[in-house]
Amino acid sequence: MPIITKIETAVVQANFHWTYVRVYTDADGGLYGTGECFFAPGLTNIIEEFQTILIGEESNHIEYLVEKMRWAASGAGSTAGIIWNAITGIEAALWDLKGKFFDMPVWQLLGGKFRDRVRIYLDCHAAGALEALSTLLQPTTPAWDIQSTETELSGQEQIEASAIRAKEMADLGYTALKFDLDLPDSTFDSATGYPLTAKDIDWMVELTTTIREAVGNDVDLAMDAHWRYRPNDILQVAKELESCRLMWLEDPVPPSDKQSLAYLRQHTTTPIGTGENLQLREGFRDLLVEDLCDVITPDLQKAGGLAEGRKIADMCATANKPFAPHMIGSPLALMASTQLSVTIPNLLVCEFHAHDVPFFHDLVVGGTDNWFEHGWVTPSDRAGFGIELDENTGKSYQLPGTSWFDEVKQ
Repeated sequence: MPIITKIETAVVQANFHWTYVRVYTDADGGLYGTGECFFAPGLTNIIEEFQTILIGEESNHIEYLVEKMRWAASGAGSTAGIIWNAITGIEAALWDLKGKFFDMPVWQLLGGKFRDRVRIYLDCHAAGALEALSTLLQPTTPAWDIQSTETELSGQEQIEASAIRAKEMADLGYTALKFDLDLPDSTFDSATGYPLTAKDIDWMVELTTTIREAVGNDVDLAMDAHWRYRPNDILQVAKELESCRLMWLEDPVPPSDKQSLAYLRQHTTTPIGTGENLQLREGFRDLLVEDLCDVITPDLQKAGGLAEGRKIADMCATANKPFAPHMIGSPLALMASTQLSVTIPNLLVCEFHAHDVPFFHDLVVGGTDNWFEHGWVTPSDRAGFGIELDENTGKSYQLPGTSWFDEVKQ
């Protein structure tokens, strides 16, 4: 059995900080597995801490190792929080490693397929420019993006550009799209909700209806409110959007605000989706038991791991709810998410957020042509996740001040 010998990290600066974990073993040929985490402040340091309790362990006992990390971090809040961003990335690397050891794709280890490919929805931005955020959700310009000339659009210009963008992406082949419903120039500086004026509500409604008119009813459409708003304000929007027949309205209120979620579901037929900021089965239990939303959207790079994701999906199935993974990562995160997604009977669709990252398709060895198409991903039949990071491309876009796995800091 492979024994863990070390754990290393690397970070690529794209639209988000794509954070990778590599677990090395003593197996012949230096067998290793690579996973990806959702970003967080100080994440690589947390992963380094976990290395101290994982070295010497057999790598194939994945769920035992996750429990070991959970309890080791119990004093640091292991029931939720960025501890799970780290654990989830390590867990993914262990699945990639186990698949390589047994010469099987991860989807086979997770129970086999319900489908051969996974439909993906594209998270869009109005004019197609790269929208990049720091680990604290602040707008940033990647170090390599020296030619960025993004200009601010007025509210009306955003509506028009979004409709054009939606039609372009639908024409490429995407059958499901998502756009941000957030007000122009709004920032993440409040955790208690933002008030909406009548003008704000009119803008949100016009944005959504204009996009719907641009793509027609053959394209599924979701709108993301990023948990920013107060219940009655966003309810007025949701009711106005009922005729758009959205796939879902995402995170209209903070996910911990159960009363507001219940209030929205009681007063609108617009489907409510939530889950990207929740972790573990415990985090999703009340959503399902109390019937607080219509679509469950966990992020599989921070929810607790692929095995935990499968259990959350099973919980959704018992409540007759669809499972639609949130995914804002690199090709590795996309492949990991779809390796799980093919095994889930109640899958709706999986997110893809990196259409505008110029090096997305170059970040894996051999590119993505044999498994990615606009609107669909076909998980690899090769061992593990079936793809490997292209080291040269990764280093070219490495986050300044970080190391590339076992190399010195850039």
